[in-house]
Amino acid sequence: MTEFEQLSSLPAPSPPDASPPPQRWLDLGLYLLVGIGSFLLVSTLIAAQFQELSLGASFLLFLANFTCLGGTTYWLGIRRGKLSWAQLGLRPFRWRWEWLVIGIGLAVLLLPARAALGLLVQWAIEGNLDSLQARGDLITGGALEFSWLGFISTLVGVGILAPISEELYFRGLLHTWFWGKTGRVWLRVLASSALFALAHADSISVVAASSVIGVVNALAYERTRSLFIPIVIHITTNSAAVLLIYLSLAAMEFFPVLQ
Repeated sequence: MTEFEQLSSLPAPSPPDASPPPQRWLDLGLYLLVGIGSFLLVSTLIAAQFQELSLGASFLLFLANFTCLGGTTYWLGIRRGKLSWAQLGLRPFRWRWEWLVIGIGLAVLLLPARAALGLLVQWAIEGNLDSLQARGDLITGGALEFSWLGFISTLVGVGILAPISEELYFRGLLHTWFWGKTGRVWLRVLASSALFALAHADSISVVAASSVIGVVNALAYERTRSLFIPIVIHITTNSAAVLLIYLSLAAMEFFPVLQ
């Protein structure tokens, strides 16, 4: 049985208070303005403070991502009473170990397809890998050699903090808003995944790759009504990217010709 079949066979939990209430367009505008807007503002301030890329600047960006997107979900969603923890997909705690297996399995299966799609789109539109290289430099803080400090801080920031905050925001807050606005599954899946992909607009290849994981995570969220599988998929995907980048840096130290 494939991971997709296992996912489809899971019973969709539906606690009494898990259905999202009717939503207002004003709330969606507020979520986008505060969530994305605050992150862009803080990112600009960080860039102004640091004249060039560094490990510290990159980690501050990851921390800003976690604070702005996760904070928007909590303060504008939970604290304002627009959705509950159950509607967000975190309570009651319904952890199932097969979710971990399914999440990791889906992430691993999607890695080659997402990488190929990203590179294809990148070459077709830009004809080079410049924006992808810039994204890699941003992730590593411009590091040209392997360091354990860089690897651990990047793994924490990119591999753990960013996936949690982005799933809380894009799936937990925004997708739930679309859930309460329309009864058409395909419409809300495409809408929330499009917003997720466009949030990575600094690299066209990452936009293409993110659209795939956005759709898969939205469908997983729809089926399980839980954020746990999307978070596992996202953490696995981002952590694999960090691991590959730092393995490449380590390899270049031993084989300088690879540079």
